[in-house]
Amino acid sequence: MWYQIREYEDKDYSSVRELYSTNFREHKGAVCILTLKQLWVQSLLLGLFIFFFFMFGSLLASILCLSGVLLAGRFAVLCIFEQGVQLGLNEDLRDIGASYMQPGQVSCFWVAETKGCLVGTVAILPCVTEPGAWELKRISVRQEFRQRGLAKALCQKALQFVARHKVERVVLFTSLVQSDAHKLYHSLGFHKEEEFVWPSIYARLINFLVFKYTCSYI
Repeated sequence: MWYQIREYEDKDYSSVRELYSTNFREHKGAVCILTLKQLWVQSLLLGLFIFFFFMFGSLLASILCLSGVLLAGRFAVLCIFEQGVQLGLNEDLRDIGASYMQPGQVSCFWVAETKGCLVGTVAILPCVTEPGAWELKRISVRQEFRQRGLAKALCQKALQFVARHKVERVVLFTSLVQSDAHKLYHSLGFHKEEEFVWPSIYARLINFLVFKYTCSYI
């Protein structure tokens, strides 16, 4: 086997946070496209184009001004993404040991490595929003190591852990832009139970959907 899956150690801290940040930022392009697909955004851009054309009387100037608006919008999306990155880094990933690896605590964090390089992560802990269920979290694999079965192996490691603790229900949350991951979850026996708009102003504006997947062992 080309990789090793083991429990998290303190020496992994920086690599885990770097991998999370890198993978989170991969979706910024998809979110920009999702934003542009919104009818109200298209109407706004059309209105601005007409406004610029009447103001300057020049097609080229109007296109340049609209390009500036699009660049500003992309910058705004990037800023929102950075807020999302920091949110994760300041939650359970702020102190991974305390969040997952305390003695007597029914939770765990695993990393996958190859040739001394950390290439994947997964974690499990009791679900905050659903008492009695456990949540599968922090599923990440470096881009160059994907499509090789590592993500599935990591998730199976976590699910084997919960099976030993006689857990009856596991949940996970993912977004509509993580379409490749949805196939993985189905292959592991999860099914989509619920979908909702992420509770933030920007998410509501672009109809950013989050999916709740569940897997029961009863």
